[in-house]
Amino acid sequence: MRSAIVGVLAASTIVAPLLGTVCMDPAHAHPGETRQGVPATTPEASAPAEPGLPSPLYATDDPTADAAAPTRSEEQAARTAEREPIEEPLDVEEPLEKVVPDLELLAEERATAAAEPPPPTFVMPLGQNTFRVSSSYGGRTDPFNGAAAFHEGVDLAAPMDTPIYAVADGVVDYVGPGKDGRSSMIIVIAHDVAGQRFYSWYNHMYADDLYVQEGQSVSAGEVIAGVGSNGRSTGPHLHFEIHTDDALTTTDPLAWLGEREAVDISALS
Repeated sequence: MRSAIVGVLAASTIVAPLLGTVCMDPAHAHPGETRQGVPATTPEASAPAEPGLPSPLYATDDPTADAAAPTRSEEQAARTAEREPIEEPLDVEEPLEKVVPDLELLAEERATAAAEPPPPTFVMPLGQNTFRVSSSYGGRTDPFNGAAAFHEGVDLAAPMDTPIYAVADGVVDYVGPGKDGRSSMIIVIAHDVAGQRFYSWYNHMYADDLYVQEGQSVSAGEVIAGVGSNGRSTGPHLHFEIHTDDALTTTDPLAWLGEREAVDISALS
């Protein structure tokens, strides 16, 4: 008991001087304090915040408040501004410089695609449904003497005066009576197509059914004569040959035209 009383008295002896130091000199008292050291109401703390400024109690009124809230609001406003359309005028000069050449190229490509295709290089000598093959190229029996023979061309039976067409662009090389074992009349056209020189021969026409002359340029599909039955012939037909060189080397004319995708005359109209 004695030691407890002594402890209380000792504490009183220490606290009393401290309180006296704080309150005995009014000149050292802070504004708003009473002489007993109890803080009075602070005018700055209770005064309303100036317009546009956050309340000074914002951070202490609610200890659980999110201090980063203003920063998040600013970030959200920035994102919204990025999504808003820009009202500045567009500079179209540079895009136009790039677009115009592209449009011109597109127009050229469309014009090329819309242009009529060039005429075929090779055309059949008679129109479709106007003839039939009466004697093919190669070995056969001679229709006049029954002997074995080699047919240098192909016979296309057709009605008299059926139009005969130049099979390709060329120059008429010969017009006249039969030659080199062929009977009258004959038209020979020299051709140079894609760097290849060849000759087309047309036989058995009558003189008044020849529509071209030597030295004349002709186009593929141009009418050069009418079908006849002149010379050694058993009926109206066109004897047609292809010579692949100046040595009069022959080849199967229909197969040769087929390899070059010769078309019917109707493809030109």
